[in-house]
Amino acid sequence: MKVVREIILGGAITALFAGVVLTALKWQPETATFPLLIGVAGLGLAVWGVVGDVLRWRSAAVEGDGPSGEDTARARAAFLWIAVFFALVLLIGFRWGLPLAVLAYYRLEARVGWVVTVSAAVVCAAFLHVAVVYLYLPLYSGVLFQP
Repeated sequence: MKVVREIILGGAITALFAGVVLTALKWQPETATFPLLIGVAGLGLAVWGVVGDVLRWRSAAVEGDGPSGEDTARARAAFLWIAVFFALVLLIGFRWGLPLAVLAYYRLEARVGWVVTVSAAVVCAAFLHVAVVYLYLPLYSGVLFQP
């Protein structure tokens, strides 16, 4: 039954991205570019995931009794990191929250070296800096830094 739940979730995500694409098609090209880019990519990945789940479901003989303890711990850790990301963005904004979340994740969860960790955070910060300064994209500034 686990695969069936994944197919249902994948179908819902597919419908969400299809709605994004259909909605963005009605907008002006300048406004629709980013939502279409993300929507088409997400739609493609969602369809790919659903097709993979359907093929796995068709070929699976018998499923296990449920997730193992390791799978449950990994799922909890993933949701915790998602919560950390949203908390950082909510408090200090997207421009600083994303690089800090990347820094914390790579160092504490992925346990990679400091060079890779700091490099990934700097790349994220540089990308967001370019988006703000050169592309004039306003990013959420956070609760603590409201003007």
